[in-house]
Amino acid sequence: MSKFALIHYGTHEVYGLCFVASEIRRCGHEFRWFDGEFDGVVEEIVHWEPDFVCLSPLSAFFDSIIELTSKIKHRLPGIRSVFGGLHVLAVPEIVNLDEVDITVTGPVYGTINDIINSKTSRIIKGNPISPENIMPAKRGYYEQIPRIGKLHLKRIMSKFGCIQNCSYCSTSNIRDVFGSENYKTHWLTRRSLENVMKEAKLFLDYPTTEVELSDDDMLQGSDIDTWLSEFATAWKTEIKLPLFGNVTPFSVLKVSDRTLNDLAGLVTNVCIGLQAVRKETLKLFNRQSQTKDLFKKAIDRLNAFGIAAKVDVIVGNPVEDPVGDAIETINFAQSLCSNNVIATIFPLMLFPGTRLTRWCHENNVPLNDECLFDFYGGVGSIKFDLETGKKIRSLVKLGHFFIAHKIPERWIRALIETDINETAAHNIANCNYHDSLVYHGKSEKETAKILENVKLYW
Repeated sequence: MSKFALIHYGTHEVYGLCFVASEIRRCGHEFRWFDGEFDGVVEEIVHWEPDFVCLSPLSAFFDSIIELTSKIKHRLPGIRSVFGGLHVLAVPEIVNLDEVDITVTGPVYGTINDIINSKTSRIIKGNPISPENIMPAKRGYYEQIPRIGKLHLKRIMSKFGCIQNCSYCSTSNIRDVFGSENYKTHWLTRRSLENVMKEAKLFLDYPTTEVELSDDDMLQGSDIDTWLSEFATAWKTEIKLPLFGNVTPFSVLKVSDRTLNDLAGLVTNVCIGLQAVRKETLKLFNRQSQTKDLFKKAIDRLNAFGIAAKVDVIVGNPVEDPVGDAIETINFAQSLCSNNVIATIFPLMLFPGTRLTRWCHENNVPLNDECLFDFYGGVGSIKFDLETGKKIRSLVKLGHFFIAHKIPERWIRALIETDINETAAHNIANCNYHDSLVYHGKSEKETAKILENVKLYW
């Protein structure tokens, strides 16, 4: 029997590693979770003496995780490191780094024995099985990483893929590597309702006040009428926790009135991606079919069913006039916002392996080394001149305020000329998160408690 150390890193759940844990157990081996940000984590791992250390790094934490792995391997020379996740799928050649012994591209299924039997650096391709009966091993995760178990927000997924093919998303890379049929088999097939509900019941044993159904589009699928009705009934009967999820304007306009009625009775709100409105930007994003009129109709339909919507906006795009591009999107978002709509602003993040990342390299678009892949920090992937970069950061910080309070464009252009110091950035981050929590139904008392314990980036 082999021993696997699973390393958590970051603020949120490392959901994929929970499925890895389940597969390790199914194959008859032992695992234990370790908090990669705990000061004494190396000593803890050395004391346990695992055979393998498993990591699923987000791009934001890749350098930190490589540094941690180096320290572990220095203390345990015989240990082998296994890297998986979307970053690794996009850049499997990291197996050539001294800190990386094995990379697993794609799902973990069918890889455990290959991992154990691998003696040299190797790239192992996972098996994209039907996910109907897969289950993440979460209880040990929550117990051994208490800060994750104590999070007020938990996440769950019924399926792992999206039918859209946005150029900034990893979906295109997954399809390129595994092909459309495998993508349909694993990423677009739902897990069984029984397993999803079994996972959700675990949340009731921890201080959970809200759950995100993190499917890319919870309304996607030919079975949506039946599935959502059954899921909504089960959730309201067995779980009873506030739930929100993600939709697209295309699915909102496609599904039946019955399904939207079920959705209205299930969620506190939904997140819907606006991203941008200018044609040149939508073309770069491969979202040409999403017009202003189509998006407005989707919002109107959600409003008609009493479904609150959170709109996502991306700024800092590689276009001729990035500031004007962002302000035009903000102006359109203002026209959507009512008591039932709130907006979140992010800088464009170019993750490895996406088509937009390749497009920028091919077109000599300079990239920003200071980008830490932090959506709330305001520093995106495109390297602008100092003046433009400052304005883009201000638009990220103040965009929600501009939209919620319908600030006129002349005031927007004046305010983004001002400097935002560290104190102001921190206070603005608190205000933005406060408004989001209140929008999600939290009381002022609950919001204050969450803000005390959350790590905000500004």
